[in-house]
Amino acid sequence: MIQTVIKRDGRIVGFNEDKIATAIRKAMLHTELGEDRKLIAQITDYVAFQGDPQMTVEAIQDAVELELMNSSRKDVAQKYIAYRNQRSIARKAKTRDMFLEIINIKSNDITRENANMNADTPAGMMMKFSSETTRPFVDDYLLTEEIKDAVAGNYLHIHDKDYYPTKSLTCVQHPLDRILQNGFSAGHGESRPAKRIETASILGCISLETAQNEMHGGQAIPAFDFYLAPYVRTSFIEEVKTLEALTGEEYSHLYNIELDDYLKKP
Repeated sequence: MIQTVIKRDGRIVGFNEDKIATAIRKAMLHTELGEDRKLIAQITDYVAFQGDPQMTVEAIQDAVELELMNSSRKDVAQKYIAYRNQRSIARKAKTRDMFLEIINIKSNDITRENANMNADTPAGMMMKFSSETTRPFVDDYLLTEEIKDAVAGNYLHIHDKDYYPTKSLTCVQHPLDRILQNGFSAGHGESRPAKRIETASILGCISLETAQNEMHGGQAIPAFDFYLAPYVRTSFIEEVKTLEALTGEEYSHLYNIELDDYLKKP
């Protein structure tokens, strides 16, 4: 016998057989033969007693549909199926309208909410589709009732809720000086500390790219020129040594020549 029902949003509620009877009655009222109270009670009781202790809404509706098809009232089964389809379409209407707004590139809160995402492009559209369908999933399956109440009451704000299931970081600043001095791991490979300005610049780009694969949101290197300044000196010394090899002259006095536009922090 059915005791509890799993609703579409994941909540578990007590079983109410009156809802089955009401749905069948509505379908019957749209047929020429009208209501058959005996058949309503018969199908309602059968589904309720033959069902599992816990069933989903869809499974219960499937059982009702099957019993109607096996009864003499095929006309009611047709109306019941049509009603289920209409309700399914109605539940999807909000998502449909939202998708159409993205497809038609309407200027609204959906398309303008993220400055880093251009909804005019195919990739931007796909990201928006994903973003808008992930948020309801988070609300329905990942947040507790306490958290949802706090969000609804404006006591709590979930930044970038569409990325909540990924458990990723968002919006970071890179300590590029430490990355260049110590190197870093890029998943399947590692980078050694930089020695030249060219290498340091490339590693800065690679670190940004690597981090973006592990997170979402914006990134920044707050003092890019200061972090790269030491590598100007090492690159300069290497170039001077190359000049020494070409000319046979010795220019070691230039290795530590003062650079007025750079003062090393003590």
